[in-house]
Amino acid sequence: MNNINRRRYVLSFRSFTYFCIFLFFIFFSFLLYSYKNNIIEISKNIIQSFSENFQYQFTKFDISGLEKIESKFIEDKLQNYIESSIFLLPLDQINDSIKENNWVKKIYLNTNYKDTLFIRIEEYNPIGIYFFNEKYFFFDENGKIIDQIYIKDLTNQSLLIFKGNSSNLKANSLINILKNNDFEKKYQIESLEFLNKRRWDINLYGDVKLMLSEEDPNTSIQNFIMIQNKLSETDINNIRTYDLRNLKKTILINLND
Repeated sequence: MNNINRRRYVLSFRSFTYFCIFLFFIFFSFLLYSYKNNIIEISKNIIQSFSENFQYQFTKFDISGLEKIESKFIEDKLQNYIESSIFLLPLDQINDSIKENNWVKKIYLNTNYKDTLFIRIEEYNPIGIYFFNEKYFFFDENGKIIDQIYIKDLTNQSLLIFKGNSSNLKANSLINILKNNDFEKKYQIESLEFLNKRRWDINLYGDVKLMLSEEDPNTSIQNFIMIQNKLSETDINNIRTYDLRNLKKTILINLND
């Protein structure tokens, strides 16, 4: 009987001990949650003080990969962090602030854990200019609109201008066709127009239009080059439209027709 009572006492004491430990953890968690911000702030102050004493402060940056983006844009984003601890740099926050620039495709950030932040930028690469709603926009090989370009800056651009709904989405295949035929080396393109989301017209300077086949624009372009090589300069100057939609027969429309 005494053994049973002693066992019950031991069990009760052990249960009480576990209960006290459980209460302690609850109380400690509550304190930790309540004073979390203070603890974090104190920790940051300690790290900042250590960094100042032993010169582990952010004072330099190395930026690479810039073409369209001005370095001043990134430098301005970093000014608020100069002389802060290199260990406390909010890289995610810096990343997000730099990504506000439309030209930024990817950002790579790292430090030397001493005083320098290394920033490598990968920019979007424009392949053409999209004319839409009376405005001009750079776009990449996937048709993604990058940024607006203003009319006054168009004269400084060598990129082709694309018109028509969804022309930016279909432009890359036509650009490759033009390159494969050295078309831009031989002819001056004013614009390229995607009609009814089906086929292309090429508008050359001098008010000359090429109407390409929907199924095979590459053969249409080759047919045009072949015809041009056979025509006299006088004939070429008089022709305003090359209807190349029928791959077996090209229709030429003269200036006076």
